[in-house]
Amino acid sequence: MSNLLRKIKNTLETNEMAAAWFDGIAGTSLYRKFIYYKIRKYASWIKESRRYNVIIETTNLCNARCVMCPHNKMKRKMEVIRDETFDLIVEKLKNEKINPLAFILNGFGDPLTDGKIFERIKILRKEFPRSVVKFYTNLGLANEDTIKNILTSGLSEINVSFNGYGKEDYEKTMGIDYDRTLENLKSLIAERNKMQSRLKIRLSMTLLSQNEGDEKKFINYWKNKADSVSVNKIHSYNKSVEDVSGKNKINFSKPTCPCKYIWNTIVFGTSGDIFLCCLDFEGTYNFGNIASNGILNIYYGEKFSQIREEHLGNRIKNIEMCSSCYTPYRNGVEWLVENLF
Repeated sequence: MSNLLRKIKNTLETNEMAAAWFDGIAGTSLYRKFIYYKIRKYASWIKESRRYNVIIETTNLCNARCVMCPHNKMKRKMEVIRDETFDLIVEKLKNEKINPLAFILNGFGDPLTDGKIFERIKILRKEFPRSVVKFYTNLGLANEDTIKNILTSGLSEINVSFNGYGKEDYEKTMGIDYDRTLENLKSLIAERNKMQSRLKIRLSMTLLSQNEGDEKKFINYWKNKADSVSVNKIHSYNKSVEDVSGKNKINFSKPTCPCKYIWNTIVFGTSGDIFLCCLDFEGTYNFGNIASNGILNIYYGEKFSQIREEHLGNRIKNIEMCSSCYTPYRNGVEWLVENLF
């Protein structure tokens, strides 16, 4: 997503008048016809090109205790992906001629809890040289060696989840040390600039009651230091977490739009299962394991295809996970972005 689009997104997330204006446009029959035209065209293209986004949850362990995250309620086994599982994913991607647009090495854990994360990045860079490789992290576990590895492993992008403008709000929100994370982030930016590395450093802040009113200060402070800055409304993770959205409520009375991610993103859990999406923290929608089936056989199987049909038929509220997710209520904006990852 270009920086211009991120700025537009930030405006729509934080400015009620701008959001209402866009809602008005998105509610017209002409706009919705255009979105459905884009969906039909894209669905055909991606099936032929096989340029999917691939999320690999290499770990579901996390050092943070974010108030808007259901990690502490997760009943799935806490683990780091086994080498055999990771290698099988790579093997099957190649055998099925899937050439990912991007790899996102995240699930419900922080990638820095995976002691082999940088080895895995190097494998992906070697086997899929055209693909972007990125991950999201709170950066709290980083040290000097970590920063060196981030810059030399071949990682294309890093998105630092920095959910607070000041120390008090940050620590109240994330449950980890603000000063240490801030120092890690500043060191990463400084070393990246010193090395003239091509690594993209992106920052994001989730909008919630703990950091209410800090949106503009956060954006203005970091916009000239990082490659991009974005603010995001929170998900309820199928109503699994307490609502701490404050004034930034999601309007669930709006018309829904089909979610692009269930067409363009293949999500692997730590055990090799394919899940519905990156928000399915418990693996409730588990479509099969690649140890016993092909990736695309699972992805285009009857159960997953039925969910896409529900989205296309404006029956998203029949799917529990999707009905309380923010994405279907964003007016289909992701369909306006060609290379979305």
